Amino acid sequence: MFSRQPFTRRRFFGLAAATGAGAWLPASARANVRRTLDLDDPDDALTAMIKMRGSLIAEDVPHWYYGTIYAVLPGQGPIPLVDFEGSEIDYYERQPDGSYHAYAATASFFRDRDTGKRLQAFTNPFNGERREVVGNTINVKAYYIYSKYGFKRSDDERPLPDEPQIQRLLEWRESGEHVWLTMRRAYPPGQPRGEHQLIRGLLRELHDPDLPKVYTTATPTYVSPYLPWMAMDDLGGHALWVGPARKLDSIEQYPRELLDFVEQHYPDKLTARPSSR
Repeated sequence: MFSRQPFTRRRFFGLAAATGAGAWLPASARANVRRTLDLDDPDDALTAMIKMRGSLIAEDVPHWYYGTIYAVLPGQGPIPLVDFEGSEIDYYERQPDGSYHAYAATASFFRDRDTGKRLQAFTNPFNGERREVVGNTINVKAYYIYSKYGFKRSDDERPLPDEPQIQRLLEWRESGEHVWLTMRRAYPPGQPRGEHQLIRGLLRELHDPDLPKVYTTATPTYVSPYLPWMAMDDLGGHALWVGPARKLDSIEQYPRELLDFVEQHYPDKLTARPSSR
């Protein structure tokens, strides 16, 4: 069982008390689901967030994702450069104090936008420079800390607040049988990147105390510097990654081309378990 605290019958939306969030939704559009988690309560809010993002059980949780990388140049609208497809495996490990340490293993490859074929070389459409394309991985040794006091990356030296605040950092919306969680990924100061995360799941899965995870889909929007092989450094601006993701039970559910790619080139990215690092 994964229930945390008794249901207190407060409003479901984490920000409703402070901002009136969710007031636009008529009662007739809300699902008839018994609410076992109070998202105004810090402990319940943390539990709900972990169920949406990963699993309350310490296990690999794979996500298949794909999308498009846009170039955002000064004074211009976003211009599509390449498509991407990848794997992100998350592993959440509960700590004795009730917080979670979150580890991830991520690998992506890139496709030509016209042919859909995996790219071996990329020609910059602005300056004609041609470079070999390499897969993209995230190799930061740090992990994420999620607690009722907030969240941060482990290499961020700033302490978390003394008072619980997780319920104020998460934004929840629901419509019918669906629930959405909106939040931002935490980065240490000075990082030239940011990520807005929108995660959708089923209310009945979120409030089922016997389920350790919600089978979510997500739409992250990631802003970052250009990848080196894009040869964009002299043009200014930044890269914008946009596309959906889906939580799965096993990497065996990945498209065959993606699984073959990770197995061949990045076998260390097939698990996020900290003991495997």
